Amino acid sequence: MVIAMSVTLIVFSGVLYTRGITGRETSRSYLSTNPASATILFERGIDADKMAAIAAAARKQSGIINAAPRTQFTLQTKQEGGREAWGPNPLQIFVAAPDDPMQIETFTVEQGSWPPAAGEILLERSSLKLLNVAVGDTVIVKAPNGEPTPLRISGVVYYPALVPSFQEQKGYGFITTASLPVLGEPVVLDELKIQVADQPGLTIPGRDRDVVVAATRDLAGWIQQTYGVAIREIQVPPLYTHPHQRQANILLLALLIFGLAGMFLSAILVATMLNGLFAQQIPQIGMMKAIGARSSRILQLYLLMTLGIALIATTLAFVPGILFSRVFTTAILSGVLGMDAASLAAPWWMYVVAITSGIGVPLLFALVPLVKTSRTTVREALNDRGVDLRTFTVNRLDNWLAKLRGLNRMLLLAFRNIFRKRARFLLSVGLLASAGIVFIVGMSIMSNLQTSLEQGNESRKWDIEIKFDNTNQVSTDKVKSLMMQIPHVSNVEPWTIIQTSIAQPGQLSITRTYPDQAHSSMNLDVFPEDRSLIPPHLFEGRWLRPGETGAVVLGQKVAVEVLPGVRSGNTVQLSIGGRPTSWKVMGISEYSGVSVWVTDEGFKAAIGANWPNVLRIETDSHSEDTRLAVANAAERVLNDVGIVVRSAESSSRSEAIQAGHFLPIIFIFLGLSISMGVVGFVGLASTMSTNVLERTREFGVMYAIGARASTVRRIVVAEGIFIAVISIVVAIIPALFLTAMISDGFSKLILYQYLAPQISIQAVIIWVVVVVLGAVLATLAPASQASRLTVREALAYL
Repeated sequence: MVIAMSVTLIVFSGVLYTRGITGRETSRSYLSTNPASATILFERGIDADKMAAIAAAARKQSGIINAAPRTQFTLQTKQEGGREAWGPNPLQIFVAAPDDPMQIETFTVEQGSWPPAAGEILLERSSLKLLNVAVGDTVIVKAPNGEPTPLRISGVVYYPALVPSFQEQKGYGFITTASLPVLGEPVVLDELKIQVADQPGLTIPGRDRDVVVAATRDLAGWIQQTYGVAIREIQVPPLYTHPHQRQANILLLALLIFGLAGMFLSAILVATMLNGLFAQQIPQIGMMKAIGARSSRILQLYLLMTLGIALIATTLAFVPGILFSRVFTTAILSGVLGMDAASLAAPWWMYVVAITSGIGVPLLFALVPLVKTSRTTVREALNDRGVDLRTFTVNRLDNWLAKLRGLNRMLLLAFRNIFRKRARFLLSVGLLASAGIVFIVGMSIMSNLQTSLEQGNESRKWDIEIKFDNTNQVSTDKVKSLMMQIPHVSNVEPWTIIQTSIAQPGQLSITRTYPDQAHSSMNLDVFPEDRSLIPPHLFEGRWLRPGETGAVVLGQKVAVEVLPGVRSGNTVQLSIGGRPTSWKVMGISEYSGVSVWVTDEGFKAAIGANWPNVLRIETDSHSEDTRLAVANAAERVLNDVGIVVRSAESSSRSEAIQAGHFLPIIFIFLGLSISMGVVGFVGLASTMSTNVLERTREFGVMYAIGARASTVRRIVVAEGIFIAVISIVVAIIPALFLTAMISDGFSKLILYQYLAPQISIQAVIIWVVVVVLGAVLATLAPASQASRLTVREALAYL
């Protein structure tokens, strides 16, 4: 009993602590970077001195706490002495002035110092492994002018506001404006980071997004009028939340669900085991009553016994629960968020909850059987034979079993025996079924996430994606013709993918884009008519018809975050190149990105022309070497006609990005499912052992009338298998329902991506094997021990 209760408490307290630590450390780590409330993007770069003057003037405006000028860009990379081909992982570079105090969006320098010298760069620590470099090495970047340029890695920083490099498959670097001439760029900046207070005079960044939007919009209008500069858009991301907060929310929700499930299993386990224990000791209770013990004294005695067991179990589970939480917390913080924990101690009240639950749950669930048992009369106690004579009579089940022919009578007897104590039968089946439900649902969600990952990879029919600046306005036909001349190219799709926002007449566009300019940025995808795109699953509405104009399909995240409440049939206003356009929503897709889809004809009708800026190329062999060769050849061809290539990436990078986002979640679900499976197995072993022990006298009677020890063992093992099989049948329908419910919730509320509500057949098979094998092992050992007793010892057993 102590071991079984300890295991359930370890799992419950472990996931409870993990949830508390992760939630606290995520907020603390992100806020330690002092994130900006908003970013004002200028139409073009402004001289660094002028930007410094604008920032100084902005700090004096009402409600503005601080302001800092910055810029950023993304370049292709390769190692010094590497191959001629550019590497698959780009480097996103953040730029600040050398005298910037770095009070906004700051980081911790772990090696080296800030500011780096001209021609030097500090790398975010997770980027070192991705780019396969170290401090002191030189990384070669493809400068904006197309020239290979070396940058020396002078140090390492820790910046928890960014997503880990392995998830985005790109590195992060930090330089000063002193390095811009080294890259062939003028010393200009085009971003103004600001922090906004909820009320004028306050020095703490505000939490009211409406206030931030209004203050930033007023500041941007003032800057335009005062300095005569054009502003492209205003970016106000979800305030003070990490870009991967949604992933963290998934895991925190999973921890909460599994924690409650663990406590539920613990309650059933306690009730089952105490029920068996009290039934086993009914003769002793009768003897105590016969010599004068009162019901209240017996109740006190067994409550103290239960308290003692609970105290021992809670004590044994305390340290393992903490260790369990530290493993899970580290996996979530480092694997999903790229963060360090300042403290791995859970909030104090969670320790109180765990200890109270460990002691209180057994006492609470012991009360009902204890009160009932303590009120048993002396005659009833001494006459107890392990069955209720009022219910264990010939009934329809017995009549039906008696009519069966050709079946082993031993199996029929074992099947009938499992109903001898209905309450215990229901508790045993309930425990195993509950553990099975939790295990199957957890494994199914993990399997569905993995299936979604595989389907996403299969939906990408292209091998290479090339992004370029089509400032020369080269036509779709010409670009496609140039690419088809390259060896091993079997198909080319010219796409147009541009950033867009919700148009607000007479006002600057407000987006939810994060400072990395990637997360929550809203894209308009213009796809060609002869596309290989497989339309994503739609939550509502329909997909676009060929040649349809004035119509869009929205990604689920757009419908939830950007345009909450929008439905199919509504009209939305989109800003394209600063021009407001009107579109009718045809459907809402399961796609997890912040994207809007339109047809090529629809885009041309709204804008007047369509110059592609993305090429998706399919090769004839789909090998990585062929992809690399084609990407390099395509880049040379485009450069020859005056098209500047921004990036040329293999589809394997997209697959790695998606895997980086999904795999940590999958592994966490796997770990939690296994933990719940262990709880179920321990519960199974405990309840079956208790059931066997309380029937020791019954076995003595069976031996007295000629039963062999092997026969008794087979009957008892068969009973355990029957209970296990029934629990599996009982678990299937609830598991189907919960899997569908959780999948739908994850799809619509957290993932923004369709998650098929399918039961994992592999999980069912694993659980069937575990529970049946567990039933055999759990009953065979105590049954074998009982079978070695003599008739006298068995009949004298109390």
